[in-house]
Amino acid sequence: MNRYRRIIRWVFTVVFTIGAAVHIIFAFCSPGSYAAYGTTAPPWLAQLWSSFVMPNIWWLALLMALVEARIAAGLASHGRRVQVAAAASLCFFAFLLLLGYSWPTASPLEDFFKNRATTLVLAAAVAPLLFDADAKTLLKRWPLTGKPAHPSHD
Repeated sequence: MNRYRRIIRWVFTVVFTIGAAVHIIFAFCSPGSYAAYGTTAPPWLAQLWSSFVMPNIWWLALLMALVEARIAAGLASHGRRVQVAAAASLCFFAFLLLLGYSWPTASPLEDFFKNRATTLVLAAAVAPLLFDADAKTLLKRWPLTGKPAHPSHD
């Protein structure tokens, strides 16, 4: 299980880092692209999406980038920080489960498979990290400086 957890931590550290970068790029270059997410949300969330999120998407996209970057940093860290990052990622996935991926569908079943099933798989993959209390840091040394990432854990 330790090998699985380490691989999952690496994969999701990369995924959340890329996600943060995408949110930064979209905030500056294509903020309107977030509007499509309101089409697969439940009615109450679609209303909130169009009335609050879209008018404020620039700063909300940057906030989401910060959240995803923090999750990535936590997953790459050690100990309790990994568990907190895993819990935060599960909250992120719960929101994404409600929101959907904005793929148009013709039926509720198709909506589930196109817009929600992947999120359940991702959440199930991350869930074991909630119990990884003695996780070691993924980086022993910072790549650019060569300095220890966590001197107390070398």
